[in-house]
This record gives sequence, C-alpha cells and structure tokens, in this order.
Amino acid sequence: QFFAFIGFIELSYNKSYGEPGNYGKGLFGLGSLGLSATVSDPKSRDKKLCAEISNGRLAMVAIIGMFFQDGLTGSAWGDWALYTASPLRAFENELGIQKPTGFWDPLGFAKDGDATNFKRRRVTEIKHGRVAMLAAMGYITPEFFKFPGYLSVAENIKFADIPNGLAAISKVPGAGWLQILAYGLFCEGTGG
Repeated sequence: QFFAFIGFIELSYNKSYGEPGNYGKGLFGLGSLGLSATVSDPKSRDKKLCAEISNGRLAMVAIIGMFFQDGLTGSAWGDWALYTASPLRAFENELGIQKPTGFWDPLGFAKDGDATNFKRRRVTEIKHGRVAMLAAMGYITPEFFKFPGYLSVAENIKFADIPNGLAAISKVPGAGWLQILAYGLFCEGTGG
C-alpha cells in the first residue's frame, strides 16, 4: 500500500508545472484542498523556495543521523550512556576525547577495539595535526612577512618574488621541493 500510494503521487497526481518542485498545489499544498494559496510575488516565491531547499537539506542530514542513532542504540532518541556493548567504549578515557562528541570515529576505524591500532592512529593523528598547524601558519605568514634574500641563487628567485597561497607551488624550483620531501622523509624515518 505504501509503495502504491507513493507511485500514485509521483506518477499521476503530481504534474510538474515547469519549475522544479512546482506541482500547482500552492503554498503548503493547500491547492489540493481547493484553497488558493499561490505565492505570486517572484521575490517572495524565490525566498520561500530557497528556505525550502535549505530546510530539505537539513532534514536529509537529520534523518540519516536518526537512522544511525537508531541502529546504534535501538532508538532514534537513544541515550548513548545506555549503549554499553560498543567496542568504542574501550577508548572513552583516552587523551583527546572531548565533549560534546566524546570518542569520535565517524569511519569506524576503532570499532574492533584494538588498542595497538588505536595508539598508532592517535600518534598519526597528532603528527598530521602538527603538520596541518605548520601548514596553516605557512599559508598565513607570507601575507605579513617574507625572508630577505634569495630562495634560489642559481635561478635568481628571491623570497619576495614568490606569490602567496597556491600560486607559490609552481614558483618553487624542483630542487626546493626535493629538499622539502627529504626533510619530511627524515622526520618520518627518525620518528620526529
């Protein structure tokens, strides 16, 4: 019955009137009841349609979250404290577990509860976080400061000649990229 009703609505009852989502039923579908509820002002209509699109997107994310919560705890409004069977509980008191999310593992890497893998991933997370912080500072700093002198004397490139942002990637000589790669490999190889 459910699928038959949906099929009826989609295939015969709702007829498109040219613009996306317009089925000729008016505001809130009141046209289906014989009430005139058309929004005729184009500016107001656009605003209402944009709000409907935004709310629809939020609702799609919300329902997926409710499905996930229901699958995890047995209720869409389940209490995480009641879900004690989770292997994720093995890491609830580890460094880095913070409110309001608690232990956050959206891809389920730690679902097996393996402490060795967890510690390896935590070390990797810290290392990548440090690199990301340095990268963020390296992206911002050239807006305010550049070293005096040459980046490459052989190619006559001064630090001042290097543009900011992603445009700098193509300006750094190949030997400079090799030095950066070698330093990264050194840090990885020495555990630094």
